[in-house]
Amino acid sequence: MEQELTRGRGRPRDASIDAAILDATVEELIERGFIGLSMEAVAARAGVAKTTLYRRWPGTQELALEAMRSLVVKPAGEPSAGSARDGLLFLLDRMRGTWADPRFAALMRRVAADGTSQPEVYRSCRDRLIRPQIAAMNLELGRAVDEGLIRADADLDWVRQLITSPILAAAMTHRERVTRAQVEYTLDTVLRGVAP
Repeated sequence: MEQELTRGRGRPRDASIDAAILDATVEELIERGFIGLSMEAVAARAGVAKTTLYRRWPGTQELALEAMRSLVVKPAGEPSAGSARDGLLFLLDRMRGTWADPRFAALMRRVAADGTSQPEVYRSCRDRLIRPQIAAMNLELGRAVDEGLIRADADLDWVRQLITSPILAAAMTHRERVTRAQVEYTLDTVLRGVAP
């Protein structure tokens, strides 16, 4: 495993320090949410100087986003070159893996709760965190229309929400994690409902 990361000019960054900071940020977010997150508390928890944080991240919002991204499951491989259904199943399984992590689920519950008092910060972070996943899923849903799996007049945003909601609901309400078989069943049920 690499011990150092190099970004731009200057001294190479120590990957173990970055990891400690991101881990400390996740714990702070779970305990205090966006509202209570501070560079001082993260630095103290990570055992680094506050200047070490500011050399890496300009503020708490950027730090929080990177900490959340550090928990996103990065599966081996890419979506198969198969059908759009296969691509959707791959993306849903990756999402399931991320949301099944108890720390990620706890963090997202806390962040969602903070959204009631700071909706603009919540929306900004949510959009920046999940935009790539939404784009990838929209691409596969478009392929599904092209392949004749989904009728052309279907509301694809709603279809996306239907196939992802069980994963989110389980994590947000402390229920048992969704299995791959359940994800596949949900996807196939929704695809039957929106078929031409």
